[in-house]
Amino acid sequence: MIAPLRAALLAGCLLVAGPALAEKKPLGPADRIDLNRASAGELMRLPGVGQRRAQAILAQRAHQPFRRVEDLLQVKGFGAKWLGRVRPHLQVTGGAPAAPPPRK
Repeated sequence: MIAPLRAALLAGCLLVAGPALAEKKPLGPADRIDLNRASAGELMRLPGVGQRRAQAILAQRAHQPFRRVEDLLQVKGFGAKWLGRVRPHLQVTGGAPAAPPPRK
């Protein structure tokens, strides 16, 4: 009686988690994630980055675009050791699009 219940519960969990697991494709050797342009799903492809850390990166970026990869260390939960491992997969291109000049 318990085994069918476990199987049904596991199947339900997999259905719910399916989209999140599908987004978590491993990075290839040449894959790069742009900290100023990546979506939460793209950021979650980085090792050790889940929904919460991806949202923290997006919040920091909304406050101030990243100028260098090392700026990621300002986000809570990221350290130098982690950054050393994932640095080959990170890049920073020009920040947010420039705002139009004020009208006179």
